[in-house]
Amino acid sequence: MTLLAIALLVVPLATTDDDGGVGGADLVVGSDGTTLTITGTQERPGTSTDDSTSDRNDPDAPSDPTPRAASDLCSPLGSRAGNCATAPVLPTVGVVPSITIGDLEQFAPQAITAVAEPGNIGIAGMSTNFVAIATSQTRAGTVLGSPVTVRFTPVAYDYRYGDGSIATLDAAGQTWAALGQAQFTPTPTSHTYPNRGMYLADVDVRYTAEVDLGTGWFPVDGQLTTDGPPQEIRILEARTALVAHTCLERPASAGC
Repeated sequence: MTLLAIALLVVPLATTDDDGGVGGADLVVGSDGTTLTITGTQERPGTSTDDSTSDRNDPDAPSDPTPRAASDLCSPLGSRAGNCATAPVLPTVGVVPSITIGDLEQFAPQAITAVAEPGNIGIAGMSTNFVAIATSQTRAGTVLGSPVTVRFTPVAYDYRYGDGSIATLDAAGQTWAALGQAQFTPTPTSHTYPNRGMYLADVDVRYTAEVDLGTGWFPVDGQLTTDGPPQEIRILEARTALVAHTCLERPASAGC
């Protein structure tokens, strides 16, 4: 009987499956020469045989989120999105300029002239009444580039009588007639000159100020002072004499 020897070449085979996986295979011939065994492994894309890293490439696992700026997560009105919340966006408010009393000098009221009665003439040793009438005034203009309304209110009067005497009063002064008093009687603003002569008297008026920038009045620190012009005050000397007739009756009489 003649024996036929068959030699088989065993080579690795590449196999594919329905999922597209690729693996290696070995052919093993049985000892009896009649059996053929194929063994091997197969890998699928995205999988690993290492259990410790098997879920790293899992297509079902969520990928790391891309970092996002706070502006992408929060609305401009401050509503929450995730863990972010921003402050609401407020409307722009105009800035109120800082105004000082020096900024208001351009609006200063006109200076007040002090008047002494009667007719800027007085009698030495008797009261000479001074009248300086000042009132509240309102003016409009521009300060630091902003439109403004300024209101001045007189609060004090600094009298200089010309003989070295001064007085600071809170009264404007009224005539003897308005006060219901006789001439040469003392008043809150009167002054008594001890000697006859010519004197230069004036009054400075101090004002407080308020400004309105369109949102209401608010006070300004300090006071603004106007310097009144000097006035000549003539002080005469009075003498008494017993006469039979008045100067109207006899203008040429002594002392007339």
